[in-house]
Amino acid sequence: MPHLTPPTGAPCWFELSSRDADASLAFHEALFGWSHVHNDMGEMGNYTFLRNASGTVGALCGMPPGSEDRPSVWNVYFAVANVDASLARAQELGGQLVFGPFDVPGHGRGVVLADPTGAVFSLWQPASADAGDFTMFEDHAIGWVELATRDAAAAKAFYGALLGWEFPPSTHPIPGLDYQEYVVAGTRFGGILPMSAEWGEMPSHWSLYIPVADVDACLKRAQELGGKACVPAFDAPGVGRIARLDDPTGGGIYIIKLQHAPC
Repeated sequence: MPHLTPPTGAPCWFELSSRDADASLAFHEALFGWSHVHNDMGEMGNYTFLRNASGTVGALCGMPPGSEDRPSVWNVYFAVANVDASLARAQELGGQLVFGPFDVPGHGRGVVLADPTGAVFSLWQPASADAGDFTMFEDHAIGWVELATRDAAAAKAFYGALLGWEFPPSTHPIPGLDYQEYVVAGTRFGGILPMSAEWGEMPSHWSLYIPVADVDACLKRAQELGGKACVPAFDAPGVGRIARLDDPTGGGIYIIKLQHAPC
């Protein structure tokens, strides 16, 4: 797919904060064939760009100071025109400030928030309209960005008002599940998944999906590399075959083989 410049309101960056950045890097490079480019951030360590054969899929870094005891986690950023104005609007809508705002000189301005259902996410105001070689929607890149939430109606109202999302009928309705896809500038970037009692005490959260050629083979290889099958491979009717894996540090991500090409 051509390199993507995400429109305002869309997912625009993905970042793995890892308790052991070296272990996470070795795992993902061996599993997905990614390469990397290190950026020396001084006392903060390396901020590492992750690349597939087409371009940059996201980044990897260590845990922020004081957060070393937290589990590794993939973070999602959404593009906005003005971080400070969007922060104020998010708070008006019931969102909570987690960290920031912060500046990355020469790159942009960001902030970390929690939505009214408790899911943590980030907003990003890029310094340039050119997203470089950022890529999505292909094998071994992020292909779907999903919110699992305790209150789907509240989440839909919040993100619709904050980021201008539209919510058309699903392209692949899931029987018995009120799954809601969201659209930005005509592109379906992900969905909102209502959490049931089966989720236990797990809080609302964002998840990323990576398309692969063979879910079962990828999951087996992940386990050989020291990862774990957090959710064993299963078939989602009308969607495809899905599994969730954790890297050796606990950072979790879904892999998917779509039944049909995305619309």
